Amino acid sequence: MPAIPEFLLRKLYLPGSLQSTPEGFSFVIKNTFAPASIEGFQLAVDDQDIPLEAVTLRLEGQPDPTPAHWVSASTPFSLPVNVALTVSVASHPAGNGRLRIRVHTHEAGLLDFTLQASGSAPAAAAAAAPRRFALRLPRFLQRPMQVEASVDADQVIGPIHPHVYGHFIEHLENCIYGGIWNEDGSALRPDTLRLIRDLRPSVIRYPGGNFASGYHWEDGIGPRSQRPARFDPAWQSHESNQVGTDEFMEFCAQVGAEPFLVVNDGSGTPEEAARWVAYCNEPPTGEQGRRRAANGHPQPYNVRLWGVGNEVWGQWQVGHTSAEEYAERLNAFAAAMRAADPNIQIVAVGDKVLSDQANDPGRLWNETVLSRCADQIDYLSFHLYQPDQSGWQESYDPDALHHIVCAAPLDAEVIIQRIASQIQRAAPRRKIQIAFDEWNLWLTPPPGASSMHKLNYNLRDALYVAGMLNVFQRQCKTLTLANLAQMVNVLPLIVTNERKSYATPLYYPFWMAQNMEKLALRVEMKKVPTYSTQALGNIAALSNVPYLDIAATRDEARSRLVLSFINRHPAKRAHINVNFEHFSSLKASKAWVLNAPNPSLVNSFDEPHAVRSREIELTKTRARGHIRLDLPPASLSVMLLTADE
Repeated sequence: MPAIPEFLLRKLYLPGSLQSTPEGFSFVIKNTFAPASIEGFQLAVDDQDIPLEAVTLRLEGQPDPTPAHWVSASTPFSLPVNVALTVSVASHPAGNGRLRIRVHTHEAGLLDFTLQASGSAPAAAAAAAPRRFALRLPRFLQRPMQVEASVDADQVIGPIHPHVYGHFIEHLENCIYGGIWNEDGSALRPDTLRLIRDLRPSVIRYPGGNFASGYHWEDGIGPRSQRPARFDPAWQSHESNQVGTDEFMEFCAQVGAEPFLVVNDGSGTPEEAARWVAYCNEPPTGEQGRRRAANGHPQPYNVRLWGVGNEVWGQWQVGHTSAEEYAERLNAFAAAMRAADPNIQIVAVGDKVLSDQANDPGRLWNETVLSRCADQIDYLSFHLYQPDQSGWQESYDPDALHHIVCAAPLDAEVIIQRIASQIQRAAPRRKIQIAFDEWNLWLTPPPGASSMHKLNYNLRDALYVAGMLNVFQRQCKTLTLANLAQMVNVLPLIVTNERKSYATPLYYPFWMAQNMEKLALRVEMKKVPTYSTQALGNIAALSNVPYLDIAATRDEARSRLVLSFINRHPAKRAHINVNFEHFSSLKASKAWVLNAPNPSLVNSFDEPHAVRSREIELTKTRARGHIRLDLPPASLSVMLLTADE
């Protein structure tokens, strides 16, 4: 996990909580970022170190404090999310209230930050005032961009696998309980279910994520009253196990999605994973098939996609290990799982390759896994959250951020191409595909967010998602599985509270992508205005970024052509002329647009439809070899053209 910016660490301190007493002083910090395991705690006041014997830590609801000198790697102190931690200091005054806190965590390494707990606030705090996005030009200055493009029916890239439009759900915060299911997990929520059904998801990954590395699937089957509650070591939370394998399979059946399960290679065993495969896929005559039938599901689920582990290259992961040790584990798991069902497809843990350097950490990890396991796997996965924590800032220039976010999918496309080249070199005779099984835009959480996963996505961010889907279509020869993280309440596509739910702007590019056809076509563009961006976090600096992005798809019969247009410009319209080659006569049949008065608009419970797609009224005229379109600023447009019979 990248270093957490200090401006966020300072926000852990609860303002006004510094209390001086005759015996010393105390203050409160509240973690709204992510669960942490503290392996060491140091405190200084006005540049003077406080002896650990004088410091105690007490979580809200905990009867007795923990002496800070007891905390170590062998006896860590768990710091959950949204629970107040009182730090008390004996026999030392608070002085001027200038505190330096150094916390050694298992997940993120050293967290080192300074704060002014009394007196005036640091200057940095005043700099966090939100900045308005004000890019709309007067009409007389809004000269539209003029663009030429051509689409040739013969220029086929390849078939698009429907799994590139996939999703991901995890036992994390209120994604499962209170999100897709009700709070106790006894039933699916009708409102959330309706939104997901309308999306027609192709594949859904489960149960994690980090959660998978500590999850034992047998805790989540059988009569619910007999299922054991467990402590989840990944997210340091209570897990009731009221939602498990059979409930997830029922959910997939209800929304028409293929299941994608991730086995626990962190604290689990190959034998446990093999039993899970058998439970899902064995006929009811086998040992695990009988077990499934006894739980009310005699027919096999026939789960084909199985991930072995999750992000085990990361120190925060249960079962964190080296590439060499993971490869050994992977081979053992794959052999045991295929003995239960030889027809399953194995997804191996890979890593993102952020540079062309030979010593890039992701490159080295992938090379080791491919060299030792290529014969055992069907997919090599990677995860990418842009710009990651290294790109989080207390405030951004809105115009610069808009351009960086909208260009970021092009950087992801380069990463996909790097991994595809690695696979081709390492296993040219094996058709190993890429699984991009966690991805999303992840900017700084807004003020007041209850965790790092609570973001308010806007129209700009929807254009990022649309750009990623266009990338997936272009890279369809090597990328055949992708999963947005996550579907509900966590970096959310859908947001719920106790009573209702709404779709965020990220939802609509997926909804519009349902109209895309099966074959991806090359698109040529001319006279496209471009721009350049600076690097932000793990997003590289980019130059010659076209303001327009176009994806084209057709059916086998050449009777349907579907075009996806992204106008990245925040203020200018685009007039585009698209020429068609080797198609029969086409006519514009349907079109949809996603836009809003301002790219920074968000949806909310009060205004759930501030940003949403809508169908456009069309005059059904022949395209006659070309079509002219007017694309609004900061918009996604999808058009269906059909044969004019």
